[in-house]
This record gives sequence, structure tokens and C-alpha cells, in this order.
Amino acid sequence: MAPHADDSLDGSGYTPSAKSIAELKRKLHLHHAASLPGAAWITDCPQMNDSQAANLESKTLQLSLDDLKEIEDAYAYFDATGLPLNKLQAEHFPLPTLSRKLRQRSILLADKEPFFIIRGLKPLWFSKWKNVVIYTGIASHVGSKRAWAVGDPNVLHHVTNLQPPKEKGCEAYRGPANRNTALPFHTDYGSILSFYVLSKAQTGGDTYLADIHDIVSEISKDRPDIIETLRQPIININAKAEGAYDERPLLFTLSSGQLAVQASRSRLFGTQCRHRPSSLPPLSNAQVEAIDALHAAGQAVSQRIPSRSGDMIFFNNLRMMHARDAFVDGDAEENETSRYLLRLILHDERPDARWEIPPALKPTWDELYAHADEDEVFAIHPELFSYKAAH
Repeated sequence: MAPHADDSLDGSGYTPSAKSIAELKRKLHLHHAASLPGAAWITDCPQMNDSQAANLESKTLQLSLDDLKEIEDAYAYFDATGLPLNKLQAEHFPLPTLSRKLRQRSILLADKEPFFIIRGLKPLWFSKWKNVVIYTGIASHVGSKRAWAVGDPNVLHHVTNLQPPKEKGCEAYRGPANRNTALPFHTDYGSILSFYVLSKAQTGGDTYLADIHDIVSEISKDRPDIIETLRQPIININAKAEGAYDERPLLFTLSSGQLAVQASRSRLFGTQCRHRPSSLPPLSNAQVEAIDALHAAGQAVSQRIPSRSGDMIFFNNLRMMHARDAFVDGDAEENETSRYLLRLILHDERPDARWEIPPALKPTWDELYAHADEDEVFAIHPELFSYKAAH
């Protein structure tokens, strides 16, 4: 079942109410399984049909024994250099044969094949440090730049259920990424979003991807006015300073004719721990409906990406919206695993890359990527996302 939502969990608007999504689905004539009554519940996901399974297989790069040997050798090479992690680029993690396979797929992310999966690693066999080096090293062959948030130089984020230092209230920011609830369809900030699955939940926690072209097609059939609303400027929170904001559309048409979307729900509604500032104009009813329609249509057209320990997934964050099922972790005392992903956000500036960034997003992209590698920080051990890095 695709990600559901329940307004009893979140009064900010980040999580749309099941009632509003059901009503939108009715208006849009979307034939899809109803949302669960509450995001704290988990049910078994339906099996993928043969077409979906074949599509997922075609997007998966299964590592061979030779590939795994190259990764081990690359780790040893980087380890011998004594360089800090923030200097790790492709030349410091040499993959003589695997690099070509990665580039073949990464070049296509911009305009042809918007996601791919790397499968075959065994993260439970490695130390935390080795997992981070391997992930960063492989990612450097996909994108040449790593993103940070203005005011937060950390580029490596831990997507897992973490408790804040203080249990009551919101003294420490605990955003959606560090909870175990379902996440509605959204985008993060940046060109290429990547995750490395260190371990999976006992139940739930699958990722869903939905192509903006399919989402727009579904909405346009009955409500072209919603598409027009998404193309008009909307005030987004800019977390770099109190009261700062950006005013821009959420939906763009690129010069190639393809669509691009940038819709971070935390920047539109705020989150459960930090609501939209009262100093900003509130979102209109039409804007809220349009943003929630992205989620409703996303549910109808999405593909489930089952979580597997060791998977790395890379996808075009301007084209693919993503969401997540709620999940239940295993019992740590019984040595059962919990859902734990690492996140890097990338961009590719190499000559063979074909990335096209909407002009309205260029200032934001400059803030994400226009920094020196040596200024980056890597949080090796689990810590809460900052609000600046939230989505």
C-alpha cells in the first residue's frame, strides 16, 4: 500500500489528512487503494506485478564478485591516502571497470532513466566508517558535487528513527526523516538524491517513487486548474534565516520540454516541530489543494522500491517525487534490525552530464553546491537532521 497520512499525527500541514486526500482522489477520479486510517499502522504491501518487477530489475545494477573486489581495493586505496572524507572524489576511489557502469547509468538520470539501484553490498559486514567511505566513494562516480544546507555544512545525513535529547516537546528539532511515520510525496533540495540502506525495518519503511510527468498527467485529466496553481509563485520558507522566504513555482517546464518539480513540504508547511512562520503569508486553500494533489496523484502512479539492506538508490530529485511507508523497527535487545539509511545529495558538473536547472532554482542550487570540498562536514554517527537540512 502506498504511503498514507493522518492529520492526528501532525497539525502543521506537512502530513495531509486522510480525509482531504480521499476527497482529492474522488475529485481526480483516482482509482487507488484507500489510505489507512492512521499512519501508525502497517499492512503488508501488495506484490508487484510482472511489469513493475521487470522495470525494477532493469534499473538494478547487480554487483559482481569483480565489482565487489574493485570496491574493496578502492577502499584500501583511499584509506592509504590519509585524506579526510571531504576530499573524497572519484580519483581517490578508483573503480576501473565499475566506474564505467556507474557513469552509463548516472548520465541517464538527467533526462532518460530517472533512477537506478546498486545491489549486492553487505553493510553489516563493515564498520560504520567503512560503510561511509564506500557510499561516498561510489556516489562520487555518480555526482561530482555534494550538497549542504546554508548554515549547516554537514553533507551526510542519517535517516532513521531517533529520539531527541529531550523527550518532551520540541526543544531539539526532530523532523520527519527521524521519525517512523509515513512521509507524503515530496522532493528534497538538489539534483540527485541518494540513499544507502544500512539496515531495514522489521515491518514497513519501503520507499515510493513517482514521476512528475505521470503525476501531472493524472491531475490534468480532471483538474487542469491545479496544474496552473503549481506553476504560479508560492512562498516557500527559507530556513537559512528567521523569516526568510523564497517565492517561486513548484512546477517547471524545462527548455527540453520535460517537467521539473521542487516541492519540499517542510518548506511549504513547516513540520510538526516547527510550523510555517506566522510572519509569512499563509498558503491559500487552492495552494494547499494543489500541493496535496501531488501526494494524491503520486500514490496512484508510484512504484514501490522494496527496502533491502545494502541497496544504494540514486534518482533525479527534480523529476521523481518520493514518499515512505510508516515502519516498525525490530527489538534492539533481541539483535533485530531497524530502518537506517544514509543520505547524500549530489550534482554532476562533469562534461558528459546533461543537467538542466530551472532558472528560478539557480540561486538555491548555488547555495547547495557552491562551496569548497574541504568545508564539508561528515556526521559519521547518527544525529538528528537540522531544520536547514529537512525536507
